[in-house]
Amino acid sequence: MDRIDDVRPARNNPFAVLGVLVLVLGVVGMVALAGRAAAPVKGVALPSPDAVHGLVATPSVESPPRALANEPAADPGAGPLLGEGVTLPGVTCDLPGLDGSPERLRTFYSAALTCLDAAWEPVLTGTGSRFAEAGLEIASDAASRCGAMPGEDEATAFYCGADGIIYMPRERLIEYLGLYRPAHLAVLAHEYGHHVQKLSGTLAAMAELMAGLDPGSPGELELTRRTELQANCFAGLFLAAVAGRGEISWEEARSGVGDFANSIDSDTHGTLENQVRWAETGFAADGPSACNTWTAPAAEVA
Repeated sequence: MDRIDDVRPARNNPFAVLGVLVLVLGVVGMVALAGRAAAPVKGVALPSPDAVHGLVATPSVESPPRALANEPAADPGAGPLLGEGVTLPGVTCDLPGLDGSPERLRTFYSAALTCLDAAWEPVLTGTGSRFAEAGLEIASDAASRCGAMPGEDEATAFYCGADGIIYMPRERLIEYLGLYRPAHLAVLAHEYGHHVQKLSGTLAAMAELMAGLDPGSPGELELTRRTELQANCFAGLFLAAVAGRGEISWEEARSGVGDFANSIDSDTHGTLENQVRWAETGFAADGPSACNTWTAPAAEVA
């Protein structure tokens, strides 16, 4: 498989990663999933100009989240979320049919977010974090507090930590994922994983570690991979929590985990092998402690 590196714009300060985390769930070549396009999908981490200058823009969003807490930075690998004995509850997830129309797709994502909230809220509040729902935006031309929408060659979906909103551009996702429900669930669960990182203080801790590192340096890229691979693992945890309950069968949940194999080697998201391995680790795990990418050997986050 040919390597396709992410396009990474220059950042204005090392804390800009708090503004946005962008999904790379790359698709390359012909794949064995219905509705997939034979083209690569890339993602980037974008700066938040407003955050740099201490300003706040007002994006147009359909479902704004509640105010997010200001979490103190800490060691990302030592927080209570990753402690032994912390588990996600089983969640009965009732989902409507998946349809490409704006109304039906928004309804589907909103229902899935309700399931994600049900799985993660007790975990976050039980480990001392203040919970806030993630917002949702599906318009392909939406602006966020992290800046303009990335181009189609840069991202399929992304999470903006500055406004706590998951951006799932409808046209892009339908083009690259079709109506293959496990793939849509995997993408949304990955982006929600970044929301969990935001609420738990992981992103703040990662930004502290990133201070002083040059953009694109080996150290910065490794921290970014540890962040992204943990989001894969968190997605696997959620898919296990809903597997065989409500409208999500065990087979569909397992297919969602398997969808991480439709990716590419990436300097920012890890090798294909590691992207899949961390998603599978989450699916087989008892709780978030298995997703501690921050203490994993370098080879496991390469």
